[in-house]
Amino acid sequence: MRLASLTSVLILVGCANQGDEGMIVLNNTAVTSTCVLTGDPAQPFVSHGELYALGNAGYLLTPLIQSRVTLETGGSATAVDQLQRTIALRGADVSLTVEAVSVRNSDGSYTVTQPTNKQVDPFSVLFSGSLPPNGSVNVGFEVITPATAQRILGLAGYQAGQLMSAEVLAAVTIRGDLGGDEIKSAPFHFPISVCTDCVVNNLGPCPATGTRAGNACNPFQDGVVDCCTGTSGQLICPATP
Repeated sequence: MRLASLTSVLILVGCANQGDEGMIVLNNTAVTSTCVLTGDPAQPFVSHGELYALGNAGYLLTPLIQSRVTLETGGSATAVDQLQRTIALRGADVSLTVEAVSVRNSDGSYTVTQPTNKQVDPFSVLFSGSLPPNGSVNVGFEVITPATAQRILGLAGYQAGQLMSAEVLAAVTIRGDLGGDEIKSAPFHFPISVCTDCVVNNLGPCPATGTRAGNACNPFQDGVVDCCTGTSGQLICPATP
């Protein structure tokens, strides 16, 4: 019985390497009032991201990953079966493509260039976690770092002082281990606006009182945050009274 159970896991891994993936990214889960994610598929999600490109933090992706590995039916599943069919998450492969660029001119009009299809060098990120059979879990990692945001602005032709938004498509493939073999998800595609005129509302010199604290995990993404300018010219977000 144990050998048959392990064999079925190995067969699943073989299929996964041929395109029948053993896990799938369902969405990018939305951060609410606290930076806590539960892995529950019923959580709200974000369909399009925004990142303030001139901040000191990158875009934190919080994908919800669902296992497609199932347990034995008929009451025969054991704790050993559960462990054998648990995917050990290892990291993700990321590629970024600048799809379009929008620039706001001094007269209020916009100049839009698309498609640009300029690619940022692909990279990998490492993280750990476990994904039980039939289960789901959230992970979090920077899919765009502050340095990458600057590179994206360069590819978009950014000049200091411009109000610009670069539309970036992130393709993310989650990697894991099942039964001693590598397993991958299908690529998850997520659009992100990397912009200099979004998210941040600058109230002027600190101290200042703002009412919007922004994203609980990263104030420079997905929402609006009231900020003020420190004595050295740096943004302080949220603004401090």
